Amino acid sequence: MRMTTPARPLLEVDELSTSFLTAKGVATAVDKVSFSVARGETLGIVGESGSGKSVLVRTIMGLLPPRISHSSGVVRYDGTEFTPGRATSAARRLWGTEIAMVFQDPLRALNPTKKVGEHIMESLRRHLRMGRGQARARAIELLDLVGIPDPARRVDQYPHQLSGGMRQRVTIAIALAGEPRLLIADEPTTALDVTVQKQILDLLGDLQREKQMTMLLITHDLGVVAGRTDSVAVMYAGRLVETGPTAQLFADTSHPYTSGLLRSIPRTDQPSHQRLEALAGRPPNIADLPAGCRFAPRCDRDTAICHHRQPSLEGGEHSVACWHPLTPVQIGAAPAEGPVLAREVH
Repeated sequence: MRMTTPARPLLEVDELSTSFLTAKGVATAVDKVSFSVARGETLGIVGESGSGKSVLVRTIMGLLPPRISHSSGVVRYDGTEFTPGRATSAARRLWGTEIAMVFQDPLRALNPTKKVGEHIMESLRRHLRMGRGQARARAIELLDLVGIPDPARRVDQYPHQLSGGMRQRVTIAIALAGEPRLLIADEPTTALDVTVQKQILDLLGDLQREKQMTMLLITHDLGVVAGRTDSVAVMYAGRLVETGPTAQLFADTSHPYTSGLLRSIPRTDQPSHQRLEALAGRPPNIADLPAGCRFAPRCDRDTAICHHRQPSLEGGEHSVACWHPLTPVQIGAAPAEGPVLAREVH
């Protein structure tokens, strides 16, 4: 029988790290993060503010300030390796036509002195070499595609004339202009009300399926990725602490941090006005990280080993970095007997 070779992931990240030089010393924002995303799939990267999510995707995109940052590790896009953290010529060739990004703050992403259409046309003319008339017509089509009413009029308006939800739709239209294969959405609904959040997330999901794009969805809310992603990577203090297929991770949550995030999500079956359960404590200072598990100071399952040895991410398809996981996680092909302890990181 002829064996088939598994398809190569579109995006591969291997041992990616990023640190910054600060007045208090070196701050490690991303620490040895590894993951891959298959073609046409959506990976949700979840964590509190300051967990390193945005730095991670900006490192992949090469959008870091070179004088105060340092990155190491490997980023491969469709098998081609390029230097992480730097806007090299190889990385620039991927922007727009292969990889595009939707930023969390459309007011910062859009130039207030330029009309909406000019933002989109600039991308079309640069990446697809369209003439001005053709680019304008395509800009109107893209505004219509992302659900902006009366696009022929809106194309000549300025960003301040649009609502927050419309401005975010414009940034999505800009990202789609080059017809990218990988779309990175960095907290795309942070500043929007709940109704508009759902509209934007539904739009991204529809576009991802329609155009068969691969997507990274960055968020602080596990509720956002439920039902919208194929897999989830939970990030804490610069490291991945739990990864797995979305349905499995929600059904068999293993890391106490992931469990805490889930408990903080409002539920429709809860009594009205019930106080939400919040995670105790605060994330560590990335310029002064603890020696052991970074979540240990906030964890109610911690023991001595948690405070002086750092666990690694173990378990195959569903992995966890925890000395005392909530549910047993299988390591390799061996059956798990009782709580499985991850191996120590040296």
